[in-house]
Amino acid sequence: MAASIFGERFFGRRQPAWHRIGTVMDDDMTVSQAMKHVDVGFEIYTTPTYIYIEEQLQTGVSVGRYVSTESLGSDHNAIVREPTTDDPQHRVLSVVGGQWTPIQTRDLAGYLDPISEKFPVETMGALGHGEKIFITLDAGESAIAGEHHKLYYLVTDHRDGTGALTIAFTPVRVVCQNTLTTGLNSAKVSVALKHNKMIQADTEWYTRLFSRMLTSQDQVIAQMDRLSHYTLEPKDIDTVMNTAYPQPSRPRRLNLAKDISQDDVGKETWLTIINDTKHLQDEYEKRVEAKNRIRNAALERFHVFNDEFPDNANTPWALWQAVVETEDYRKGWQNTASALFGERANIKARAFKSALSLCK
Repeated sequence: MAASIFGERFFGRRQPAWHRIGTVMDDDMTVSQAMKHVDVGFEIYTTPTYIYIEEQLQTGVSVGRYVSTESLGSDHNAIVREPTTDDPQHRVLSVVGGQWTPIQTRDLAGYLDPISEKFPVETMGALGHGEKIFITLDAGESAIAGEHHKLYYLVTDHRDGTGALTIAFTPVRVVCQNTLTTGLNSAKVSVALKHNKMIQADTEWYTRLFSRMLTSQDQVIAQMDRLSHYTLEPKDIDTVMNTAYPQPSRPRRLNLAKDISQDDVGKETWLTIINDTKHLQDEYEKRVEAKNRIRNAALERFHVFNDEFPDNANTPWALWQAVVETEDYRKGWQNTASALFGERANIKARAFKSALSLCK
């Protein structure tokens, strides 16, 4: 399930870039200025983890004590968020390796302030219990495939050990506010900074060289525009859709049991296999059905797009747009950031990379 906004921690400038909730203001602000309107300045820190061990003395009395996992040879720490006004307790966000190092949002804001003087904050917020922070910066406008787009730089920090601090380029199609998450690794308009001992220095260094990403922005726009210059074959549609929406993997126990027949085992063993795997088969079929339902919705949007925009009909651009619109607006998208990062963003990125590979 996609993480939702943490409390009321969302700031939007004029109109939010990827949803329509939160406080909207008209002012151009730097990251530090926007932070004054959004309570995302809470700090996180790492602390040793402990386990409770109970021992029985010779007298028969049980005595318990807490032991550091480090003393037991484990190199792990807990990531802890300080209390906030609406969640007034220390909150454990995750357990990570001993080398994981946080960067505080106030420090990140200081590094981004010079950039946001030119590219003001469009949105800012926190997700879950504060384990993810996101900031979008307004990077202007451009025409892609004959349509008007707004351009943004997306800064995200995964503060629970599930990802890096990233800066990425993310255009938004104005006509329907679709967030065009691309295959950013291939586009070379993103950076992922790992949370190691160098996170502070690396972030400061890279944000000072932010102009490198600005020159790559034109490359991504050109790649997107190429998608509208090719005509799809039926097999191309299947290629993109299979990449965007791969079939769910079968549960391991179903694979282990698939070659066993009733003749191979006794009656009781066969009934045990049936009983043990029935719920797994049911769940697997539900996942397949759900995936096919979303895929069919995207194909339906593809045909609608072809009718509404005949100049770009039956192109990789049209198919990618269908996937993007499906992921941005299908049930469950409200109040989540999955359209920007998360599984929905991954689906859009896979579709983009697959569609771009057809443009040769």
